[in-house]
Amino acid sequence: MLSKNKIDRGLRKYVREHLSKGYSKRSVKHVLVKHGYDENYIDGLLKRHSQAQFVKAYSIFVSLLFVISIFAMNITTITNKPQQITGYAATISGSNEGCCTSICQQTSKAECYGRLIEGKKCNELEECSVGCCIDKEGYCLTNYLSGNCISSYGTNINRDCSDIVFCRNITDKSYIARLYSIKDKKDTGALALNPASDYYKSSFNIRHFLYDKTDVISVIAELRDGAQGIDSIALYDDGSHNDGAANDNLYANNWDSSKVGYFEGVKRLDVSIVVKYADGTQKSPGKSQALVLLNKNKCLPISADWGNANEKHGLIFAAQNYDALDNGQQKFEIDVQNFLNLFFSIDKFSGNKNSLNIYRLEQSLSYANIPTLANFAAKSCPSYSNSKDLVILLDNNEQYCVKESIRIARVNPQVLFYNNISNAEIGNVFADFCDYALTPKKLADEIITFATPPKIIVYTPDNSTYNNSIANFSFSISAANYPINYSLSIGNLSLPSRISTHEVNESLAIALANGTNFIFIKTIDKNRNKAFAQILLNATIQ
Repeated sequence: MLSKNKIDRGLRKYVREHLSKGYSKRSVKHVLVKHGYDENYIDGLLKRHSQAQFVKAYSIFVSLLFVISIFAMNITTITNKPQQITGYAATISGSNEGCCTSICQQTSKAECYGRLIEGKKCNELEECSVGCCIDKEGYCLTNYLSGNCISSYGTNINRDCSDIVFCRNITDKSYIARLYSIKDKKDTGALALNPASDYYKSSFNIRHFLYDKTDVISVIAELRDGAQGIDSIALYDDGSHNDGAANDNLYANNWDSSKVGYFEGVKRLDVSIVVKYADGTQKSPGKSQALVLLNKNKCLPISADWGNANEKHGLIFAAQNYDALDNGQQKFEIDVQNFLNLFFSIDKFSGNKNSLNIYRLEQSLSYANIPTLANFAAKSCPSYSNSKDLVILLDNNEQYCVKESIRIARVNPQVLFYNNISNAEIGNVFADFCDYALTPKKLADEIITFATPPKIIVYTPDNSTYNNSIANFSFSISAANYPINYSLSIGNLSLPSRISTHEVNESLAIALANGTNFIFIKTIDKNRNKAFAQILLNATIQ
């Protein structure tokens, strides 16, 4: 199932944009439900959108009302100034006003749904201070009210979460949360490499967080190429080696990869930590991680756990039409990361990261043709296979997802995935990627198609005159959404309605009464879109 934290924003944006363009809620809901999104979930999104629109409109109304009231107060002040001052002072100094701690705003007692501290200003109360809340599950929530944090059994720190080492480094959870699952803190820690891959002779920041630094005399990072030792580097917790603040248990240092002997292609190095203690013992807390170096190659691995290319699926990103953009390379990198964030918000893929190798092609920001792209991917990316790997060509100018070749797809970076992707195997997703991709343009097309009414064409000329009682009457009906139900009325006579699953072409001999005959055609499709046509036929019967 898709993770709501990552998908909600995109769906809300689509709902907001398409409703603002005049599409009906019913059309938007139908298209999304048809592609696997839960009906109640979509109803909730539409309801929240309507509520937001109401609140927006109401806030504008209140603002206008406030301006009008201020204007009225100013007039009253001019005509009866002493009376206005007395009334205003009485209103502000009422004994039932103070700080409503649930929202930390000045209100009256009647307006506060929660605890009211009378006669106090909110900025005077500790519980209304804003800081970082580490909730009971261990997540760091910034700009959080202290009182609300504590009442929810969280830990409040009057600082920004980005200033707290537990929230800023290593994992997306805090140190507090990890304590509950760590039995022997002295022998445990967490290692992080930034970046996980880069070019030869670049610098890597190696960080290791120790949960307990008691009696620690040194922390060493060791780098190996298989069984061969390549280098070792001391990590520090002194605030001077890109390690955050001093004495915050985070040890770090930058390592220069030029110390590796010359190579061409791709090289993987394993990094492990050795901690030495005052009693002469040493331990290696946590598992080793890998960093990847490139030389004479432009297929950059961007996954932390990289290797075994012959056994894994490869996801390769390439750029198209980024060369004309300002900071095109940076924009491409950001789009790739956003794509991956969305892709790994799907539980099936987030739980199978170790079965994927992920690369970013940096040879070019545009490719002349697909064979050139395929050739470059085959030459540069380890063990590339068009039978198991997928090349994603990100193109801001592309409105849809287009299958360019075998396992090569061009797609707009602003993409969502249909819900059924969560039930598909990785190999099937890579083989038929565009079947699972939903771009803004594709969504708009499907909404328009859903709401497109049938089309009626009458071939018999309108307002024709006949000198006999029989007329040949012909028409056709086509639709975007079959089946259709259609009927024909001649004056007060209605012919039985019919159902068709394809285009209708009718030619009828109809009986006319003397004078003007009204002929009415009505049709409705499966989505309840309706169409009508009326024609007049005159008969002059001797």
